[in-house]
Amino acid sequence: MIEKPKYSPETKEQYLMDMSEQTDDPVYMLALTDFYLTEQRQPQKLWYWLNKLLVRDYLPAYLVQAQLYLSGNTVEQDLNKAAEIFGQLVERYSQSENIETNLHQLAFCHLSLARIFHTQHHTAPMLMHYFYALQFDSVEAAEDLAAMFSPDMEKNPQQTGYLAILQCVFLTLSAIFLQQQSDDSNDEQQQQILLQHYAERKSQIQENISRYQLTSAQRDEIRQRVKLWNEGEHQYLMEEVVSYINS
Repeated sequence: MIEKPKYSPETKEQYLMDMSEQTDDPVYMLALTDFYLTEQRQPQKLWYWLNKLLVRDYLPAYLVQAQLYLSGNTVEQDLNKAAEIFGQLVERYSQSENIETNLHQLAFCHLSLARIFHTQHHTAPMLMHYFYALQFDSVEAAEDLAAMFSPDMEKNPQQTGYLAILQCVFLTLSAIFLQQQSDDSNDEQQQQILLQHYAERKSQIQENISRYQLTSAQRDEIRQRVKLWNEGEHQYLMEEVVSYINS
């Protein structure tokens, strides 16, 4: 963890450079790349420090590299290159002896891959990576899937209620993950933000139940699907989604 500098904000760049050179600590170098990306946009310096980290095979640097190719920030956008790097990171993080400390990174990589495949209209790998991210309690994956299965997109009235159930399932999972993150956070301000998002998801679920006039039996179906997911029975929901898409 980087110690809080005692210098003024104007000397932050020099502080990070000095610490990078004096300690040879990749954490400071990564902070420097972030500085050149978000605070003082200097692509040449950003890539100078990023390449130093890549040469050292520092995994967090590959995350930055993949995001740059994904967004086209400072480089020409290349979704295939981004997907390749994210895929390699999934493999390496999954094989790590400290996999428990890399769950957030794994979730982010799977989420990024899902979004890339969504953009490229590759449904099967898209869903696979969304559900992998969901298994790592990814709020973003749950919310992407909730948006994807919006009842408003269904032209067949008979399927509207079914999609409302699916959407409520993903919104409920999102709310659960948000509450878990709030419980795990030691930052009071961050806790309040997470709880606010949690309340918004719960409100959206209630609005859906009212708007689509879901019956008591349908609400029970939502609870049952969420219960199965929380008990580790992920295959049921995955197969249900695939079945709907293929129908």
